[in-house]
Amino acid sequence: MELNKELESIILNNLPSNLTKLEKAILIYIMLARILTYDDLFYIMNGQGNIAKYHEDINNLKKINVINNKIVCYEFNYIYAYFLDLLKARYRIQDYSKDKYTKGHANLVFEIDGFKVKADSVSSILMGDLTNVKLNYPLKGLTPLNKEDEFREILNRLYKVKKEIVNLDNLNIYEKIKFIINKVKERNLAVIDGISYLLLLRDNLFSYDEKSSNIRFSLVRDNELLKPIIVISLNNYDFENEEDETDYYIFDNSELKEISIEELRSNFLNLKYEYFENDLPRIPGINNKSYHK
Repeated sequence: MELNKELESIILNNLPSNLTKLEKAILIYIMLARILTYDDLFYIMNGQGNIAKYHEDINNLKKINVINNKIVCYEFNYIYAYFLDLLKARYRIQDYSKDKYTKGHANLVFEIDGFKVKADSVSSILMGDLTNVKLNYPLKGLTPLNKEDEFREILNRLYKVKKEIVNLDNLNIYEKIKFIINKVKERNLAVIDGISYLLLLRDNLFSYDEKSSNIRFSLVRDNELLKPIIVISLNNYDFENEEDETDYYIFDNSELKEISIEELRSNFLNLKYEYFENDLPRIPGINNKSYHK
């Protein structure tokens, strides 16, 4: 396997020489997650079509660098495995499909310095470690399979979690949304990372009841622009009983604009907008299964 020389140099040149092999493996994982981002087009197309063919070519790995940095799970695994080879670590890529490289989700398990560790940068496409590292949020995908306490101690020394504490209890739901949008725009993240940050802030700032009755973030594919967008629905009263009181906004990772329910329905009917497979809730007033492909 051939890796992009620029990417290889950036990782190796920023790797302190006085670390243990395990410490180097952890830092390489963190550096790769900070550089790379999940391919938003692959995500909204459910891994189908021309974008899938692009990522199916293993020769694509040598093109991935700090600019051309959109990847999917198996590409991260093979890039990470390249560096684990340099560290003389034992590893195996765990693929959950018949194809060894390009189908289904995959992660990696490696053994080094007596530690056995599972590495899964895309344990979740949204809010996985490709985003968490950029925000200095807790890592979800680097999991010890033995020596857990010792591993956690080493990880906490190498990777400092940043606690983003905000108290916005005195703001209404509209003011909280404005705060969230400004925070996301300030970060200037790639598309999937921006959406993930948006959802993380949503979960931090709104209660379960508010997310059920007053605030809803729905992920939609824009078929004209071939990009994911978020439809934000806000209702001061209750979605179920006061649906006519709902205000709707479109956020495309750079701009927030209001949109009417009539325009939303028209965009779904003419297939400009379309639901795709995801676990996010539907837009209030646009829940018909005919809108989902």
